[in-house]
Amino acid sequence: MEFNPNENSDDNDVFTPPQAEEDITLGETDDGPQPAGFNERFLAYVIDSAPFLFAHSLTVSFLRNSGNPPSSVIPILLGWFALYLVYQAVLSSGGRVTLGKYIMRLRVVAADGSPLSFPKAFIRAVGYMISGAILELGFIMALGTKEHRALHDYMAGSKVISLKERGDLGQGIVLALSWALMISLGWAWIHNNVLNIGPQEKKQIMAAHRTLSKVGILEEIYFQRNGFYTNDLKELSNLLGSGKNVKAMKDEMMRTLDYKNLMISSTGRDYVIKAKAKNWRKTEVIVSSNDRKKQKK
Repeated sequence: MEFNPNENSDDNDVFTPPQAEEDITLGETDDGPQPAGFNERFLAYVIDSAPFLFAHSLTVSFLRNSGNPPSSVIPILLGWFALYLVYQAVLSSGGRVTLGKYIMRLRVVAADGSPLSFPKAFIRAVGYMISGAILELGFIMALGTKEHRALHDYMAGSKVISLKERGDLGQGIVLALSWALMISLGWAWIHNNVLNIGPQEKKQIMAAHRTLSKVGILEEIYFQRNGFYTNDLKELSNLLGSGKNVKAMKDEMMRTLDYKNLMISSTGRDYVIKAKAKNWRKTEVIVSSNDRKKQKK
């Protein structure tokens, strides 16, 4: 059958297609910017933070090697911290981008897509510190929230968008790099804070050892007076004389030792004093008469 458009045509005839089961929108695509993923945001964060951490480390090392007191490090730490906040606030506002986001082709915008204002960008920069202070949970939020927004994004009313769509190869490289860095940084944290004894713990262990050494001195005084060592702490505390000294001794033990685990054992000819320091892993500290003998030699 041939179709002749001029045959029996009527200007009032209207062609109406059958109704589809679902409404179909033809030619409409979402060309808006996509939310940045967690992995590319993490890489941008590392790139932005690395120069400040490196500069801070160099400055602190220089000050310590120059013989400056440890307290001189605090102003330097605060100075680099303030500079980092300004860097993030200025380059995250007004449509600008930080170095890390420039390399990763990302941008911080307001939640409605408009350029982020400087005050909100500053709040976001401060929020970085809060996100990190709560065991990085503020950053991890970006894995499961709408538009991958982290805690500091919600604080500032912002979001991070991707300016360039990556192919499968690019996404794979970003994924591999980000997780390699996260594993490396996680291992470094565990190594420095769990496996190794840090400066603060060393101070606590040394304080516990000094306290036990004082008890050892009392043992030596007791031996000189009586010809043998004792395992009675009360007898040793009597050597201090005044009640004020006894109280000071008890206070120091409570402050530096896990007092319930203090143990003094003696055969009369030697002694061993054991206790646990107040560090989180409860390191055992020991002072004995053999230590005194070695020191005399």
